[in-house]
Amino acid sequence: LENKQPGLPVGCLTERIKAEALIKTVESVVTADEPKQQLEAFTAAIISVLPEHRSKKHLAGLDLGKQESSESLKYRAAASIN
Repeated sequence: LENKQPGLPVGCLTERIKAEALIKTVESVVTADEPKQQLEAFTAAIISVLPEHRSKKHLAGLDLGKQESSESLKYRAAASIN
């Protein structure tokens, strides 16, 4: 605002801050004395904070109960044979 530039939405500012943080982290990994160890630590830190989303769509972790034909299905199957 001091430079008479238009303001940015909060979402854009948040994304810019995230990008800058990622760039600085990568720079610190690359310039470290032990870059491989730094990369492993960074990878572990990223994995530990990522959320795990269980998919209800794919029935992950749900008890499906018994998978047997109902009486009405047995009746219809018998009727279609005759």
